[in-house]
Amino acid sequence: MNKSLLQYYCEHCHYALKELDSNIDKTCSVESCPCCGTLLSESLQRKIFQTVHSPAIVFQRASQLPKITFDIDKIDSILNFLTPDQKICLAGIHTQKLVERLCVRAQLSCRYGGLDSKVLLIDGANSSDLYQCVDFAQQYGLDVKKILSGIISCRTFTVYQLANLIVNELSNMIKQHDIKIVIITHLLHFFTNDPYLDLNEMQQILKTVVQSLKSIKNCLVVISFGFPTAFDGMLLQLFSKTITIKQNYNVLSVHIDNLGKTQSVLIDEHTFTTIPQN
Repeated sequence: MNKSLLQYYCEHCHYALKELDSNIDKTCSVESCPCCGTLLSESLQRKIFQTVHSPAIVFQRASQLPKITFDIDKIDSILNFLTPDQKICLAGIHTQKLVERLCVRAQLSCRYGGLDSKVLLIDGANSSDLYQCVDFAQQYGLDVKKILSGIISCRTFTVYQLANLIVNELSNMIKQHDIKIVIITHLLHFFTNDPYLDLNEMQQILKTVVQSLKSIKNCLVVISFGFPTAFDGMLLQLFSKTITIKQNYNVLSVHIDNLGKTQSVLIDEHTFTTIPQN
């Protein structure tokens, strides 16, 4: 039998929070949205829908949801945290430092701000820097060998190898290793660095890649770009959050788009490679 229920969701990120057959007073809510971190007293909305199921409580406290931060205050204060089911873009210079940082932090337990997960790293331009991972692991006081063994690195050397990996193999690899975070570095490198590739063919391949990435669920997907390309527009639809890094004299200008809200901060370059001592 169909039954009318009220579905409560975050207006900021549209994350479904709770399904009930009665009203709740949002002004009494002191929780933050477990997906985007917005105070629910400001963003909680509701809609009516029909269901054949009993009311299902799906509200999770932010403390119970797997999440990860960069451990860089100026960035984390804007993004709050990253969670599985999000797709994030890193663009511009020094993105590889953020990638290696996430490769280490993702392996931390949830208690210490990680995802308690191995990392699936798809190296799109032979750009991985394991020495930086070692340095981060040592700064955190972690077992270096354990951290390196927790990074499942896949290297590709042509656009066809990269596309095949993402379209035909990625989903099974995520399930096989119980991965909560996939990082793809310099995704567009092979699409733009071979003058003999056909533009129309590359567009069709990239469309297939984008569709495969869209279908990934319950896994944080982080994709890095280098310099702007003609293909960027085909990928921007994927992302809920974008971090763009540019040089600004002796500091870095970090532009953050978080679900359509934009903000810029200036950060010293050494901050990207230094773990704060708490």
